[in-house]
Amino acid sequence: MAPHKVESHQSKEQRTIGGGECNGKPKDLSGFFNPQGVAVIGASPNPSKIGFQILNNIIVGGFAGGIYPVNPRENEILGRPAYRSVTDIPGPVDLAVITIPAPQVMAAMEECGRKGIRNVAIITSGFGEVGGMEEERRLKEFADQNGIAFLGPNILGLLHMPAKLNATFGPAEIFPGKVAFISQSGALAIALMGWTIMEKIGLVSLFSIGNKADVGEKELIEYYNGDPNVDVILIYLEGLRNARKFFQTEIKKPVVVLKVGCSQRGAKAAASHTGSLAGSDGIYDAAFRQMGIMRARSFTEAFGWARAFSLPLPRGEEALIITNGGGIGVSTTDECEAAAIPLLDDSEWLEGKFRSAMPAFGSTKNPIDITGQGGVEGYRKAIRVAFHEDRITNVIVLYCETAVTNPVDIAKALIEEYDAAKRNKPVVVAMVGGNRSREAIQYLNERLVPAYNSVNEAVSSLKGLHLWREIAHRPKDAWKIGEPPAEVMALVDRVRAEGREILMEHEARQVLQLCGVPTPGWGFASSLDQAVKAARGLYPLAMKIASPDIVHKTDVGGVALNIANESQLAAQYNQMMQRIAQAAPRAHILGVNLIQMVQGIECIVGLSQDAQFGPVIMFGLGGIFVEVLRDVAFRIVPFGPQEAERMIHEIKSRRILDGFRGLKAHRASIIQTLCAVQKVAHLFKEIDINPLISNSQGSFAVDARIVL
Repeated sequence: MAPHKVESHQSKEQRTIGGGECNGKPKDLSGFFNPQGVAVIGASPNPSKIGFQILNNIIVGGFAGGIYPVNPRENEILGRPAYRSVTDIPGPVDLAVITIPAPQVMAAMEECGRKGIRNVAIITSGFGEVGGMEEERRLKEFADQNGIAFLGPNILGLLHMPAKLNATFGPAEIFPGKVAFISQSGALAIALMGWTIMEKIGLVSLFSIGNKADVGEKELIEYYNGDPNVDVILIYLEGLRNARKFFQTEIKKPVVVLKVGCSQRGAKAAASHTGSLAGSDGIYDAAFRQMGIMRARSFTEAFGWARAFSLPLPRGEEALIITNGGGIGVSTTDECEAAAIPLLDDSEWLEGKFRSAMPAFGSTKNPIDITGQGGVEGYRKAIRVAFHEDRITNVIVLYCETAVTNPVDIAKALIEEYDAAKRNKPVVVAMVGGNRSREAIQYLNERLVPAYNSVNEAVSSLKGLHLWREIAHRPKDAWKIGEPPAEVMALVDRVRAEGREILMEHEARQVLQLCGVPTPGWGFASSLDQAVKAARGLYPLAMKIASPDIVHKTDVGGVALNIANESQLAAQYNQMMQRIAQAAPRAHILGVNLIQMVQGIECIVGLSQDAQFGPVIMFGLGGIFVEVLRDVAFRIVPFGPQEAERMIHEIKSRRILDGFRGLKAHRASIIQTLCAVQKVAHLFKEIDINPLISNSQGSFAVDARIVL
């Protein structure tokens, strides 16, 4: 049956919260989060069926609204009256969960439309992930016509603790918290639900989004932006269906993404699993950085960062370590240095504050080592000082299990002191030991103090807070890239009319100059007389042949460097024409390019078109640095000067820009170039400015290749 529009039983006002767009307006997501009634289409009395498990979880979870099993072959399921269709349900239904086979889903969706249901979760698999894109397209078309926001297909379900709604076929009992989890994989979400229970990681919400035919990460992030129950959003991501749309997501809260499919084989596996492309991992990295999203590299790191956001953000950079063992303290010091977290270093001040908390042979140097004899009271005294001294802005507490001290007692003392200090700064804990340490870790996690069994996890979680602190305090780029100049559009039209795809060197330089990219002095000449006139004021200069038939100029003797005066220019010009007449007798010669020679640090600026994110700008050091080291940074267009500055800072060899063999780069003009190139980002397939020579006086696009 073809999709068609049906009558709605909900007001227009109910359709304006979050979600994908319908007729240019946002769809309503409220039924996913606070429904009055939930229908389970395909509910079953058979405990082995997903329809039973979801219905049972909704009931056991304590959902207080209407719960309606839909199954035409049953009269009652789990003590609830069963209905032949959602249209037979007498009460209001805001959310329908579909668990029936794929061929029946479209008909069920149409019944939801007739009932006026505006939120649907399609658990059923057998759609885009196995090639059924046409069926997904029909679902999406019908949903858009009728203002329905739907999850899936091919999902685990959804969970929202404030509504006591567990519409998943995962675990029934969930440890409550303030982490919102969005997962593209249903099976993985089930496993991680169990893991969060074991680790005492509190969830407020879990949405499985599967194939993302309608509602995806963007819509959920923007809904969570306004949800006071959510402190941090954690996303498991395999790929994006509409990367450009996702790039426009407004980020107001910490968002941690675990993006898989980094390797070539991993990317192929992700695409076959979800029907979406994994894309270039480097471009994903750039997009996340630019958006203010934190990318984790493992599940452990992702959840470690996520639960750290139960803590206040640090007011400063420096950390203080409290430990009962020297070895674990040194290891943590190493981890802090690797994470770029400096340690508070004031021996005299630390001695005065912490000496009374330890035996005489303890150390007041940071790490503060109260020794194995410090005991619970030693920890209590040291922790109290750390929590109450304003100069200390980050605290790391370490414990190596000993026979004389129960780590649970230390955990209790820490919570008492932290609460007394009104939880005024971040503290992370690492406890190394056996079952008692494990018990202490769980005690702390239950009380929203992140605790781990390794120092690297503890320091990593603190690093997550520092990352978000930097993101949250970034000044916003108020930047508009502007339209391409009319002269550039005319030049493009002329090149296209001539049947060419690649601009000549002088045309490319002209485009850059018109857009505001700084260039060295240059000229174009079609004869020796013109060359002599054009060269005045440019010496020393380089001369390059201009011909649409010659790609590799050096191979045919079409490049001459360091021409110092007019007589050298005449000699080099004549010799070049003779060499080319022999090497490329059929080449159509337009003339020569004359470019002022400049010295400095070689950089490269590039533009390419990413299949998912669109125009992308690249920056790095040129020459061997880009070819061998591949030390480059990317940004998605558009971005402004402040983002360009961060982009430059990302390359590993950035110190060379600050001074190398007497040369120093001119950052302001590099930033100018990165911003100016964006004016033609949608006109060209490729721009390669290599090299962009930068010195203390400025940066200059010496050579460029531009492809329509």
